[in-house]
Amino acid sequence: MNINWYPGHMKKTIESLKKMKSMVDTAVVLLDARIPESSYNPLLGEILGDLPTVYLLNKSDLANPSATEAWIRQIRSEEGKWALAWTASKKPAIADLTAALEKSVSKMRAKEAAKGMQKRKIKVMVTGIPNVGKSTFINQIAGKKSAAIGNRPGITKSNQWIRHNPNFDMLDTPGVLWPKLDPPIRGRHLAFTGSIKEEIVDTETLAFELVKEAVASFPEHLRGRYGLSEDLSDPVEIMDAVGKKRGALLRGGLIDYTKVSRILLDEFRNGVWGRITLEHGDDRSSL
Repeated sequence: MNINWYPGHMKKTIESLKKMKSMVDTAVVLLDARIPESSYNPLLGEILGDLPTVYLLNKSDLANPSATEAWIRQIRSEEGKWALAWTASKKPAIADLTAALEKSVSKMRAKEAAKGMQKRKIKVMVTGIPNVGKSTFINQIAGKKSAAIGNRPGITKSNQWIRHNPNFDMLDTPGVLWPKLDPPIRGRHLAFTGSIKEEIVDTETLAFELVKEAVASFPEHLRGRYGLSEDLSDPVEIMDAVGKKRGALLRGGLIDYTKVSRILLDEFRNGVWGRITLEHGDDRSSL
């Protein structure tokens, strides 16, 4: 299952980010804590270059806590990179974020102090893939609805400055992917977690692939949620069993695979299966 989604506005955003880099002091890159590798846009490495960067592993309440901590340690081990776990379900740790941002600009602060310049607000670029939670994050920090939000990719369409925090100004940018999602598993993981526009993905095939990966990597979550027997491992048979248990049936008792697929995807994305991380440190290649 190969998935690609790179509409025209994303290409324009990439070009815009290159120009806006000179206007900021540091960057906040939001990652999905369930798929840190796949939710990192490799084009950002070229765009941000040596710009200090704080990585927020967002939606950490949906991910395996131990795996999230392991990712944070790995990212922090590299010079010029800082990392924090983040979630919209708890009071935002603004003090921790502010401390990380201050550390990221410490060299800049020292240079400006040497020139006799007064301490000023930090200018931060906020970026990430579609539906990773950038706008929700910005509204948390601003303490008000400054950015449009929605549980689907592609809400933010243009750059906008948010200036409601006393310590830093934030440049909100649209979510962007990259032209070719290789290897294919990265595209699947992005689609599993809702970062690919649903109109371009076959829902039933996607649910089949999710079940197949669940059987191979986290069967206990799948079986526990739907009360499945351990000897059941075929994805289609599992979808049939879920359909019967949930009453997702068509006339004549046939399985309504569209409804079953919707149940599986929605409940996985909402954390109903449990706290699951699809990618671990040994999957890392570009981040």
